[in-house]
Amino acid sequence: MELNTCYVCGKDNPRGLHISFEPSGDGAVAYYRCREEMNGWPGIQHGGITASLLDEAAGYVPYFLGLVAVTAKLEIRYMQPIKSGELLTITGKPIKRTSRTIEVESTIASENGEIKAQSIALMKILNERQREQLGLGGLL
Repeated sequence: MELNTCYVCGKDNPRGLHISFEPSGDGAVAYYRCREEMNGWPGIQHGGITASLLDEAAGYVPYFLGLVAVTAKLEIRYMQPIKSGELLTITGKPIKRTSRTIEVESTIASENGEIKAQSIALMKILNERQREQLGLGGLL
């Protein structure tokens, strides 16, 4: 995506995470090492950062399918604490699609495959007029 100021993926955001998502089958994948400045409790990543990572994975799934979508609903299960310095694999995959929405399952896993957090997102697919209204007309 060419959204260079995005907190999660924007290359031009000096405070951002600078995560690069890639297509993986019909989904998306990225890798991230939890940084200490992203902690909530000492040594543990803040849950809001975890939510942002899951949401971003969900957003890249429709994008890699040639769609622009926004999050309408995000349900998160926090299963294990994410520790500072831990290398994470972040994935998203489509699980259901209609003409106006796409449902995406996203996961964050440790190096050994242990699931740390999981989400189900309902993504609203934007039509051309909606993209223009949000200033996203040239995104695809």
